[in-house]
Amino acid sequence: MEEIIIKIIAGTIATLGFAILFRLKPSHWAFAVLDGLLACVCYFAFTELFGGNFLPNLLAAFVASVFADFFARICKAPSTVFILPGCIALVPGGTLYYAMSNLLSENRDIAVEYFLTTLTVGIGIGGGIIAASLLRVTIQAISKKIKHKKS
Repeated sequence: MEEIIIKIIAGTIATLGFAILFRLKPSHWAFAVLDGLLACVCYFAFTELFGGNFLPNLLAAFVASVFADFFARICKAPSTVFILPGCIALVPGGTLYYAMSNLLSENRDIAVEYFLTTLTVGIGIGGGIIAASLLRVTIQAISKKIKHKKS
């Protein structure tokens, strides 16, 4: 449990670092960090519940993206301002490193396993972001139709 807490703290600090690197306004830092914290907590919770690589990353990215849309409305900023730093802790840098390291060491079988894990995680993150965007667009379309019928 201590290891997970340390990873959540590290992911949250990394989110702040990327918020600064992406030149977010200081007034947006707290929301970006909160989004990253939520992504990390969700990732570890979903990993405990479901295991694997795809589903925990998909759901964590979905949650981070939904909250990024919410924070964007509060701050009157584009949602990508919060999605990028919010999901950065989910990015599979370690598995990509090990894939390349094993490829260079000519351990092709191990390299392929790490590449597939990296690809699975990347598709999960992308799918979560896309699913949240589709949800937002669907809700907006339904709300427009409801408003139009009332007029």
